[in-house]
Amino acid sequence: MRRIGIISACFLSATACHLRAQPQVPSGFSATRISTVDTNPKLFAIDDPEGFGVGVISASASNGVAVFQLLTPSGSSLPIATYIDPLINTGQANGIYRVRVAPPGPGGGLLHASIVVKPASQFGTRYVTISTSGQVTELFTRVTTGQSIGFDFEFGGGVAGNPSSAVLYDRFGPPTELAVLTDQLTLNIILPDSVPTGRTDIDIMGFSRDVTGSYGGGILIAESSLMFEQRSAIYELRDATAGGTYRPISDVPVSTRRYRDLDIAAAGSFGGVAYVTEVLTDEVQQVAPDGSHSTWATGFVGIGSLSISPDGESMYVADQNGVWLVRPIGNEPGPAVVTTDPSVPDGSKITGQPVDAIRIILSEPVSFLDTDVSITDSGGQPVGFDVSGSGSSFMIIGLAEPLSGNTYTVTLADSITSVSTGQPLDGDNDGVAGEDAILTFIHNCAADQNFDGMISPADFSAWVANFNAGC
Repeated sequence: MRRIGIISACFLSATACHLRAQPQVPSGFSATRISTVDTNPKLFAIDDPEGFGVGVISASASNGVAVFQLLTPSGSSLPIATYIDPLINTGQANGIYRVRVAPPGPGGGLLHASIVVKPASQFGTRYVTISTSGQVTELFTRVTTGQSIGFDFEFGGGVAGNPSSAVLYDRFGPPTELAVLTDQLTLNIILPDSVPTGRTDIDIMGFSRDVTGSYGGGILIAESSLMFEQRSAIYELRDATAGGTYRPISDVPVSTRRYRDLDIAAAGSFGGVAYVTEVLTDEVQQVAPDGSHSTWATGFVGIGSLSISPDGESMYVADQNGVWLVRPIGNEPGPAVVTTDPSVPDGSKITGQPVDAIRIILSEPVSFLDTDVSITDSGGQPVGFDVSGSGSSFMIIGLAEPLSGNTYTVTLADSITSVSTGQPLDGDNDGVAGEDAILTFIHNCAADQNFDGMISPADFSAWVANFNAGC
């Protein structure tokens, strides 16, 4: 079963409780918080059911530990990998520059991440790949003394003079290195100092390929230079393999705008226009190809990363409250099973005393009838039960015949609906409402057959009796 993240407390102060404000999105859309862990992670939305899953990859790092997980649209949190980096000093600021799943080609199908590392008197980047099994492989590390090397990256798509592999850009400087990832997955510095005309430094905050072509088809860069030039700008990067050319889309003082992240989708409800997070106003803004801005959503607190799903129908936004899923109304994910008690991850077996009741915890309050639930034993025969908890996130099933030495299959029909939205159950937890949930509970006899807390010869006699009785 899948588990949700830890819920952060709203402490007894007006300021802390204010942090739980609901974002305001346009009419026809809804915003749902799917994670309440306030790490403000880097995000990458995916639709990869045969690989890392469906939802958004959340990546964060602190105190020397980088954590990668999948957040499903229904609010479940599934671990991908945890990486303890020996070069990250504990107790110091560190984090993730960028996380992406590589398209087909060298390194394709792997999760790529650039991690902030801070060895003594240095500052740099560790670039790693992660397989679907959680295997972490270091590709390269760049550190310097005095001058930081912070490699942000995006996959170029093989258009606008950019390679299909990763394009890497040092977000700090000057100098500002421009590099690419070779077919052998090694770092190749293209130009040791590459910046737009008239600039001595840019600090990348958002990095996303223009999949629409409306902005030129290159890689869109949202940057805010706080140390040198005090500018915020959006550029289209082309010809990365030749040193980079930059076309300005917008350019204003950081006192006017301060970008944090950017993304764009080809089609769907969020398709065709670039979205950027703006930290001065805690907004999501739309940016037209001519550089004009318009406010799209407000009310975030400490807004950070933003990512749009490949189909353009879901937007994920991170802030200090967690991760928000924004979708068109009527396209919200349905309620899903979060976990069960007894817990049976991956079909594991229950041992010990017979199970008299099963508790199912869902991602949100649901409405159901007795007829929405059915239970059969290993022979396919119905098992009697009573069920309660409609209107809450907890379904309590009392079993007429306790589960003992048998397999019970519990089916929750997608006629179970969300109390708040009316959406049917998302039984397979893929972010799309509508599908039965099928849960299997297997009970095996325990070695402590007489349940006296000890393993003794008496248990053998009880085991023989149970064996003869079928358990």
